[in-house]
Amino acid sequence: MFTDLVGYTALSQRDESLALRLLQRHREIVRPIFARYGGHEVKTIGDAFLIEFDSALDATRCAVEVQKVLREYNEKSHHRLQVRIGIHIGDVVHQGGDVYGDAVNIASRIEPLAEAGEVCISEQVYDQVRNKLAYELVKLESQNLKNVTFPVDVYKVILPWSKSVQKTEKDGRASTVSMVTKYEPGESKKGLQSVGKFFLKLTLKNRIVVVTLTNEPRITGALAKFATGVDYARGETLHIVAGIETVKVVTDSKNLERLYQVVPRKNIINVVESLSEIIVSLSERVVNLPGVVATITSHLAENGINLVEYITINPHEIVVVEEKDALKSYQLLEELATATH
Repeated sequence: MFTDLVGYTALSQRDESLALRLLQRHREIVRPIFARYGGHEVKTIGDAFLIEFDSALDATRCAVEVQKVLREYNEKSHHRLQVRIGIHIGDVVHQGGDVYGDAVNIASRIEPLAEAGEVCISEQVYDQVRNKLAYELVKLESQNLKNVTFPVDVYKVILPWSKSVQKTEKDGRASTVSMVTKYEPGESKKGLQSVGKFFLKLTLKNRIVVVTLTNEPRITGALAKFATGVDYARGETLHIVAGIETVKVVTDSKNLERLYQVVPRKNIINVVESLSEIIVSLSERVVNLPGVVATITSHLAENGINLVEYITINPHEIVVVEEKDALKSYQLLEELATATH
């Protein structure tokens, strides 16, 4: 968990004495809360805390309690104490009383995405707490986290007193967008030298599975039932590619057991797990442009990428690769996207 006291730097420049008093008061309030939830204070960085917990749930509950207590304090005080909190889960290395690793870096990049008085969590934390909290969790819009290679989905914890208005779909669920890299389509003075300039965005998702089924009448109804349980509002994946004799289902690994419940085992030909998908979103101008598929597949193949599946769903091209090749594939497609920019 990373926390940051909002407005402290500006206040210290105006009134250093007051800023130091408020910083001390802030620490007096939050430290006992950290302790109640088993939080270990790794270090303070000016007005910020880095706290380690034994579980994502403890960290998230602690964050909510911190915001609740500070809100109550602010209602009675002339000087407000507001913090932003970011939480991520992952492996870290302990050395010299400090902790290091990508998990620390990602948590520090998630924290600024929260507004004053808010809590933001990574998708990894979301997976651990989504069925254990009484609060709505809403995915933020697309953003790139500085110095974080893989796209990371980030969710905001909607606190009971929050006045934030969330954009919703017709069914009432919060609309969501995957963490992606976006590109502004460019124009080359020398003409259509590369399809890359028609790339609008790239979306990378891990923990994907491809299930190959026999193509029988009963499968259509089974997959229709399965599709109703896919939570598109949470960014879940489902692509169905029907052939003459087989049907391939590309979906999230976490939905595999549910698929098994609706599809007879005798109709399952093959299951490939530990996959990733990269969705290449294209501008409308490229939908009928010859050579798009060849350009993408050739660029990946020439660089040693084994394509597990390639799916065209206009205006998207979907590349499915092994997870070990996900980062390299993503970077290769970025090369195409930025080639003419």
